[in-house]
Amino acid sequence: MATKTRPSATDRQASPRQKGQKSPKSGSNKPSARQAQPRFQRFASLKRIVNDSISEMKKITWPDQETTRNLTIVVIAISLVLGLLLGGVDALFVRLWQAMP
Repeated sequence: MATKTRPSATDRQASPRQKGQKSPKSGSNKPSARQAQPRFQRFASLKRIVNDSISEMKKITWPDQETTRNLTIVVIAISLVLGLLLGGVDALFVRLWQAMP
């Protein structure tokens, strides 16, 4: 049965270059992709994201006031019941712990 070996830390590093290839010169005058993008295009993409978000928010079917109230009451009731249940179990364990010799 063949065993799998885990890659070493150097193999796991996210490096764009392969082994044996020379690294690019650090003093390169080429601008990065982000720097090459004109400023107005960055604002245009930001504007598109905002407009898409607003469009998606308009597609949401929001619950009416009665449904919101009813679901809020259900959440509060379940929270109270679980709180009382956990508090009772906690009190029971405290008494059992204190009763131990």
